[in-house]
Amino acid sequence: MWLLLFISLFLTAETWDYCIIGAGPGGIQLAYYLQKSGLEYVIIERNSIPGSFFEVYPRRRTLISINKRNTGETNTEFNMRHDWNSLLSDDPEMVFKHYSKEMFPPADTLLKYLDDYVNKFQIKIHYNTNVDQIVQDQADSSFSLFTSTSGVYNCKYVVASTGISVLHKLQKHTIPDNVEGYDTTSHNPADYEGKKVLILGKGNSAFETADLIYGHTDYVHLLSRDRVKLSWNTHYVGDVRGVNNQLLDTYQLKSLDAILERDLDSKSILFEKKGDKIFLRDIAHDAEKIQSDVLGPYDKIINCLGFDYDPEPFRNLTNMRKGEDWQGKRSKYPDMGWDFQSTTVKNLYYAGTITHGLDKRISSGGFIHGFRYSSRSLAWILAARNHGIRWPSEKIPLYGVVPYMLKRFNEMNGPYQMFYVLVDVYLRLGNTVEVFKDVPHGLLHRFHELLAEPRDVPRDMVVVRLEYGAGYSQIGGDPFKLDRAELDPYRAHTCNFIHPVLYRFTKLPHAVPIRSKGLKGASNKIHLSEDLYTDFATLTRHWTPLSNFIGTIWKEDMSFVTPEDCLYKHLTRDRQSEQCRNPTVVVTSTMTPESIRKSTQLPNAKLLLSDILGK
Repeated sequence: MWLLLFISLFLTAETWDYCIIGAGPGGIQLAYYLQKSGLEYVIIERNSIPGSFFEVYPRRRTLISINKRNTGETNTEFNMRHDWNSLLSDDPEMVFKHYSKEMFPPADTLLKYLDDYVNKFQIKIHYNTNVDQIVQDQADSSFSLFTSTSGVYNCKYVVASTGISVLHKLQKHTIPDNVEGYDTTSHNPADYEGKKVLILGKGNSAFETADLIYGHTDYVHLLSRDRVKLSWNTHYVGDVRGVNNQLLDTYQLKSLDAILERDLDSKSILFEKKGDKIFLRDIAHDAEKIQSDVLGPYDKIINCLGFDYDPEPFRNLTNMRKGEDWQGKRSKYPDMGWDFQSTTVKNLYYAGTITHGLDKRISSGGFIHGFRYSSRSLAWILAARNHGIRWPSEKIPLYGVVPYMLKRFNEMNGPYQMFYVLVDVYLRLGNTVEVFKDVPHGLLHRFHELLAEPRDVPRDMVVVRLEYGAGYSQIGGDPFKLDRAELDPYRAHTCNFIHPVLYRFTKLPHAVPIRSKGLKGASNKIHLSEDLYTDFATLTRHWTPLSNFIGTIWKEDMSFVTPEDCLYKHLTRDRQSEQCRNPTVVVTSTMTPESIRKSTQLPNAKLLLSDILGK
């Protein structure tokens, strides 16, 4: 360490508030919002372009992130729910649908999009700069980043956005020479003509490779410890996608291809080479005097066991450690809290797919359509915590909160993609409600920090979160069962599909453990029923129960009224109700009960019902 400090005296040095390591989508998205807040930052990128991961991967050059250009809606917020490739910005033209018409677009098109995004918004990136080592000053917790090409970067805060880009390798086995990796194996189907192939792994990279070659091989076997997890069954976007799983047909219809289960980490598994063929044998069966379990012969074995986090730049930060996964096992992701800060290295934060350690198998934080929102939330956390910039919010009159909520349910895309993880907070302030969007649910117990206010200030808040039913995402479940939908508003708590859930807190919620879906400490709670089109604004199933809930907890009359109701009240009472005196909550008598449609614009404060109705 002292040698590094001595060398640094002879190197050029730059000083920054925020040094972001990695110019992938997560780092770029974070930089956009830091820049928008007027904060000083730089992205340090070892390659010559943004998003360089996508120069190589996926090997087949087709993304599995959907590019649904047509939704039947003009609402840009709503449409982002179905655009899994765009980054967030204030420019409505900077969206991916203008770059490709393909539902699953080429990876090269994403590279073009990222490059244009960086240039359009003048994101500050230092290319061809590799961070060789990081040293933290124990006095003020700042960092010195040593590079071989650009001297030293002195940074108050470091954000690692380096991705999950190192191929997982088997450590406990002697691997034959002709075992290849996903990164190097040929993706020319002709090279597999008449071959017998074993693919290690059952994730998307394994199925992508199998799907490319299985029409040319004698057979393809996929092998790993666990059973196949299909995304349409588990509702986890990281599991095997339908676009890649054609091999399942030839396996289930008995056409030689196979899906196999073996624990590759077991010492009883041996790779044996005989001539130019490879066999895989489980010697545990021999010890039990059972017929030897031998798989093969194979002409080629391909390692498609996925990717790991690369800790190399951080090796000098000896107190860094990896977290635990959703099952409590050691994770491939670094350990961090809900504020995306390392739990062991102060002022070291994470952005992009690395943050998926918080919500793996729970939400979508490992993918662009998920971490674009968590990167924005991180920028707002840093602005609030380090610069006193309050979390963005807007205020609406109390009498307009119900139609505002209904509209927000139908268009919010952060909580829609980062279900469970990101929430909206409605803070009552007398006759006004202040709305805070895209707050990590794990920070609600420290919500006062985002407002730069004391913790003991009384809070009366409603937290809105989109959730799935408890039994919906199951590996062995039946997602197509006949009774899968629940539309009865009195049974909304049994809904399977995504739907709004409201929690009322009269004080700050309890802390939420990492990788937890829980929200504890609520005094009141309500589920609103699911909908095929995620249209959460029908009168009987959404408006009425929501009005009753808000009116009950806040002791206000939130019921909707018609012009006829108001005329009657005007003629029979000395004073009209608040609803009748304000057009926000007057329901027209010509409205179709089951059709409160989404509108195009979201006003900053006063929300007229005519906007919701789209008359």
